[in-house]
Amino acid sequence: MQTTIIIDDSLLEQAAKLANIDNQSQVIELALHEFIHHHQLPTKHDIRDLVGKVSIAPDYDYKKMRIGEE
Repeated sequence: MQTTIIIDDSLLEQAAKLANIDNQSQVIELALHEFIHHHQLPTKHDIRDLVGKVSIAPDYDYKKMRIGEE
């Protein structure tokens, strides 16, 4: 899709340098992808996927923490 928009040249140049891209259309497309990725709702994760990936301290007592004991 071809669209005419007004963009601050210095912003476009800075973004192009940071992304190491010479093509202005690619810079804008990358920016849109990043914006969408950043603002999408996070996907739900299943806690069971953490089995074997985290370790819990042997003296950890979640029940004490619930009632404020430490």
